[in-house]
Order: sequence, then structure tokens, then C-alpha cells
Amino acid sequence: MAMRMAGGNKPGFLTNFKEGWHDAFGEGREDQIKIMHDARGARNQDNEAPRAQRLVATNRTLTLLNDLLGISNKEDREARIAAGMGLKDTLGGKLGQIGGVLSADLTQDRSREAWWLINAPQAVVNVAQEGVLSKVAPDLFGTTQVMRDIPEVRTPGGRILTPAQKRGLTDTAEDREWAQDHGILDAQGRPKRRYSIKKGKVGEVGEIRERNYAPGYVDSLMIPSGIAVNAGIGLLNPFGGSEGYDAVLPDEEDPNKTKNVIAEVGAKYILGRTGNLSKWDEFKEERPDVSKGEYNAYKAFKWDKNTDLDLSDGDFTALLGVIKGTDEGIHGPELQFLGRSLPVNTALMPIASTIAGTALGAMHGGKRGRWHKDRIRNSFVGGMTGLASSSLAGNMVEQERRRRNMENNGKEDPMYSN
Repeated sequence: MAMRMAGGNKPGFLTNFKEGWHDAFGEGREDQIKIMHDARGARNQDNEAPRAQRLVATNRTLTLLNDLLGISNKEDREARIAAGMGLKDTLGGKLGQIGGVLSADLTQDRSREAWWLINAPQAVVNVAQEGVLSKVAPDLFGTTQVMRDIPEVRTPGGRILTPAQKRGLTDTAEDREWAQDHGILDAQGRPKRRYSIKKGKVGEVGEIRERNYAPGYVDSLMIPSGIAVNAGIGLLNPFGGSEGYDAVLPDEEDPNKTKNVIAEVGAKYILGRTGNLSKWDEFKEERPDVSKGEYNAYKAFKWDKNTDLDLSDGDFTALLGVIKGTDEGIHGPELQFLGRSLPVNTALMPIASTIAGTALGAMHGGKRGRWHKDRIRNSFVGGMTGLASSSLAGNMVEQERRRRNMENNGKEDPMYSN
């Protein structure tokens, strides 16, 4: 806090500004993480937050903006105040705080992390899947108070409490010893894996909480949507490229095949690389439904990075080519993100269906307790069911589209396959 100046005068604007700037600029990533954990604990949530929520909660620029606009979550705001990182009281302090936060954003790459999180289609789908699950099944990211194993508890008036009404662990020596005996706390009184300590308010005892679901099992619910997006952009063929595309490491005799399977898998799985569109002579052998005119038009669309927001011609390009779309490419309607093709029929439809299936399974998986394992199982099964059914339907629609296109091309240009 700023010290009062001699003579009882309050610090001036410049002093408040400097203090606000220095305090905010000195805040680090671990400070934001601790505040996020404290706020989530106050909401009875596990420290393992969904990716999007974690990004927002630890981005000081966003949290300060929310505080300034008065739209921040109560628990988040109180956690920042408790940590000495709440809004300053004076105008000079607030302005200095804003300057310090923005300066730290540049030096710590805080806002650029948002782009790094979603700079691949797979990452965007993971964020979307987690976001949906956190809304429809928040229990997946929640915690439950650890209850003492007491067969019967009577109130001073003689009323017998139900198991849910039994007192939870407090900060008494007896409870700490019980928790250590049951593998909840270590010898130093620190919570072991799966457990956390929620501190009580002044005059109140705290409690120990156990996460409802292991983070690894929650993360496994991203598998179905991960398969959908990776299949949709052509990363699941270890032996070469998809139809009409070269391998990432093409063989000289047959560019559609890879010259190194292990390196091909690594380039696709780790780097997210896909092969280039094949040259016309090789392409037409794999895709006889596409005319040479359509092939050339698609190549022009694919490599054009000039901004085009006019949708009347059936395509658009935005953000210097980061995201693009066309209503009739060689894959039918599609979106492109960072050069990765996401056809509606064989990528976007399976992705959406898989995300929805995973969410529906989680919604009907039962609550924590006797049936809590069903939530993970049912969610996973729902996602795989959505993936299988939508992939089959999408491929059927795509094959029919290709058949009609080949007939049309044959009628209009008998030489299209030469």
C-alpha cells in the first residue's frame, strides 16, 4: 500500500501511478495460477481447469479488463484481492496498473499464448470439446468434501445425521491424524494426489476435498473428437497421403506413398504436417471426379491469401489466409484453417457429432458416487458412437457428391480425365 506523505497528505497521482505500474508489472505466471486455484477451490472445483478457462483465468490482461468492466466472477475477484492484486483504489493507481499489466503482457507473451493454444485444428477441437463438457457436466471438473467414516452421528438434541450431513474434515489434530491414516494427507499434513485443502473463512474451519474424476480420464474424453479432426484433415494414414495428396515425405517413384513410415507418423502426429496437393497427372488417377478446371480453381483458392469477405462468389478469405472457406471445392463445401482442409462432409460433420455425442454421454452418465464411473464410460461411448455414425454418413454423402460431379463433368467435358 502507498505510504502517506509527510504532513498527512495522500500520495499524489504520479506516486499512485508508479506504484500501480510496478506492482502489476512484477506479477508473474505463478501468481495467476495460484489465484485461479484459490478461486476454483472456492467454487468447489478441481485445480485442473478446461484449457479455455485456464487461459482466461491466467491471462492478466483479460482478468484486469473484466475487473474494470465489473463483469469478473466473484470468487476470482476476491482471490485477486486476497492476493493483493485487486483493482487499485485511485485513478492514478488504476492507470498505472493498466500500464504495468500491458507491459508485462508484452514481455511475458501472455496474449500470444491464446494463439499458441489454438494454432492447429486439433487444438481448437480440444478446446471446444472441453468447453462443452464443462457446461453440460461441470461435475467432471468438480470436487467433493471428504467425509469422516462415522457410522452414526447424533446432534446435541439426539437427531441422527445422514451420511451427507456428517461433518467433513476440519483442521483439528484428530482430523489430520485420521486423514494421514487414510492416505489423504502426507506426514507433513499436505494433501496427496486427488486431494486439496479448501481454507475456511476467518473463524471457520477448513475442509479437505477430493477431485471427482482423475484428470487423465477426463482428458481421455478428447480421444473421439481427436480422431475425428485428425481423420478429417488426413493425418491418420501412416503410409502416405490421402486421396489426391502427396505424403509428407514422398517416395520419388510414387509421391502418394511415404519413403519413411516412422518419420511420416512423426511429422503428422507431432508437427501436424500434411502432404501437398498432388500434381495433376497423379491427382486425376486418385480423383477422377474432379475436372482439370476444378483442380486449378481449387489450387488458386488454396494459395490465395488476399482478404476476400464477399460471400456472393461462394468463397472467402480472412486474416491473411488463416481461415478460408468455399462452398464447392474438390472436397465439396469446406473450411480451411492454417492451410488444413476441413471438408463439411468428412470433417466438420463428424467433429460436431462427436463433440455432441461425448457431451450427451456425460450428461447421462450419473453423478459422483455409486455411478460416477459411468459418466466417463458413457461419455466416451457417446463420443465414439457419434464419430462412427457421422463418419459413415459423411462419407456416404461425399461419395454421392463425387458420383454426381463425375457425371456432370463427363457431360460437360468428355476430356476431363485426360
